[in-house]
Amino acid sequence: MRDRGSIFLSVRAFVALLAVLCTTVACGPRRVWGYPSDVLSLRLSTARYAILASVDFSTQDPSQALSLSPGAPYYLSYVFDSLNMPDQALRMLELAWARCPDPWKREAGVLLGQRYNAGKSWLQAIQVARHILSTQQPPDVEQRARRVLVEALYWTQQDQEALQQADLLTNPDAEVLLFRGVSSLRLGLPSAHDLIMQLFLRERVSALHARFFTFLTGAPRYAEGFTDLEKDLIAAKNDMFLGDWQAGVPLMESALSGLEPATTAASSLVADLAVAYQSSGRQSEGVRFLLGASARLTGRARADALEQAGRIYRRLRAYPDAFATLRSALAASADADQRDRERWYIVDMMIKERSLDAPAQIDREMSSSSDPGVFSDLLDDWISDLVGGRKWKPLLGLWGAVRAHGPQDVQARLAYILGRAGQEGLIPSGVLSADPRDFLRKAASLDADGYYGLMASCVLGEVPQQVKPGAAEAAPQSAPALDPFITGFLPFGLFSQAYQKLVETRKSLSDAGLREAARLMAEVGDYASSMHLIGMLAARRSLTLEELEMEYPRAFNTVIDDLSVTSGVKDSVLYGLVREESYFDPDIVSTVGAVGLSQLMPATAEAVARRLHIVEPDLRDPSVNLAIGVRHFQELLKSLNSLPKALLSYNAGLTRVRVWERAAGKLPDDLFVETVPFEETRKYVRKILVSAVMYAWLYGSEDPRDAALSFFGLK
Repeated sequence: MRDRGSIFLSVRAFVALLAVLCTTVACGPRRVWGYPSDVLSLRLSTARYAILASVDFSTQDPSQALSLSPGAPYYLSYVFDSLNMPDQALRMLELAWARCPDPWKREAGVLLGQRYNAGKSWLQAIQVARHILSTQQPPDVEQRARRVLVEALYWTQQDQEALQQADLLTNPDAEVLLFRGVSSLRLGLPSAHDLIMQLFLRERVSALHARFFTFLTGAPRYAEGFTDLEKDLIAAKNDMFLGDWQAGVPLMESALSGLEPATTAASSLVADLAVAYQSSGRQSEGVRFLLGASARLTGRARADALEQAGRIYRRLRAYPDAFATLRSALAASADADQRDRERWYIVDMMIKERSLDAPAQIDREMSSSSDPGVFSDLLDDWISDLVGGRKWKPLLGLWGAVRAHGPQDVQARLAYILGRAGQEGLIPSGVLSADPRDFLRKAASLDADGYYGLMASCVLGEVPQQVKPGAAEAAPQSAPALDPFITGFLPFGLFSQAYQKLVETRKSLSDAGLREAARLMAEVGDYASSMHLIGMLAARRSLTLEELEMEYPRAFNTVIDDLSVTSGVKDSVLYGLVREESYFDPDIVSTVGAVGLSQLMPATAEAVARRLHIVEPDLRDPSVNLAIGVRHFQELLKSLNSLPKALLSYNAGLTRVRVWERAAGKLPDDLFVETVPFEETRKYVRKILVSAVMYAWLYGSEDPRDAALSFFGLK
């Protein structure tokens, strides 16, 4: 796999560039907006768009873009949007609509219509949408164009046609419901009242309700068809959208109390009101009203009122009242998802109260659940607490509760923990009735393709499932042709847009097509998208050896291999760390501000950089980022003398790991990881273990059993 630190050109972009160079030699340089076309193409293919920001487009002909590729104006509209140049983006869409062939013409037309609507150029939007709809189109294009037309017709008050077109939409959104309601009001149709009430009864509080309230305020004659209670509801949702709880809550209570139970039975009013109680700090008042209202309400509204009251009690830690109320909600609920949610709250409270009856109660709840997986997060946190406290009897009790009806991932985790604890002699004699190896075999079968399956197999001395490639055909000599509209994004550096389109069309792609799409994304350096696409292929069948290498690429191999040698950290571990931290994206920034391949926090990076004598480090530079990240990890490893604990520290901080060490005492590293109270951090180490084993096996010819056991110091 090529290093993304080299030039990021797709095969198609490279061929296109060669063609441009040949033309230049034969006919002289061809220029686009003042730049040689080969220079511009290279910049675009690597997403270096700043070159366009310096062009004076008031003196340049937009149509020069057509010389880059048949659909270039369409793709360039995205580029100009990313540069915050909306006027140029609009010009490109207009050019694509006027002069590009399909599919770029029709796709540009839909985007152009949406942009015209956003800019209140509704007559132009109508013209474009009608032109698209005048010919046979793919269903998705037809629906998107019709949606543009409905919106433009609504704003130009062509209400009769707006309703006709809206009726042809197969999956209208909530805004279309607003369009239909207002258009019907303006036409004086009897259906208007029901459409507006559907909007206010079914849809959660949003800007749509405020928009209708503004319309009604400006045209009060249309309010005559609504009762006073319905007007209260309309005003209440407007107030709630604006955050005016003092005005909105009493109005919503009035509407919910006065409207007929049959009217509110399937409504969202209770959920909206519960949010208002929480946001305004009126929990106690809310409980009283919801419980009182539940006696009058019917259907989902009654179940919602009881559930919301129970949740407020739970938040107030009034657990006996919460249990009783949520039990009543369970009895009133007809929806399976709602009943599972209510069971989740019940189980959560039982765990928080450390009820002795919790395992048996959990078994009862899971056996009645439509999806036991909803309990996984609760049980995972509880298991960590129990392992940290070495509470083996409760763990065995929980195993007895989940092994029949529990989530499979929880079963696998518990089986592995009990098997390993039994092997280490941590469970007192006579408490663990079964052979520890039987627990490990159970974990291996329950999680064959996951972390616990891998570890259990390796501890048992067996080859894990992950390193058994499938027998699918090798990649064909000639790659299958992918949609040129989708691959056309790549030479313009629009990798995320190409990936989005591939995901939208994945069901129509053959296995070979999905593999080729993953290869192309890796070729341009978008390893995250490539790995996700290979993951979709893995959901269909077992991967070949070649495909496993695509799932675990050696991006930035020159830098990482050198750092492995100088730091003494195994290259497989470093590849696993970078893969799970950033998916090899040097430009990624996390929600908390971690930057680049190693996901470094700026303060940490600055401190480590000083020790490396790096002045003003550029954390988006792959070499700099990796050098600092590996040095930071090397220091943690030296301090802790444990690979898993160093990884825990890298993710959650050294101070936390020291606290966890003191709380858990001496446990084998694989069991110590299970005591970590943060689910994200536990999963972090598991993912890196799997990746490190795969890299060691794929590229280092290391026995996966040795790689896994040495990771945890078990060998």
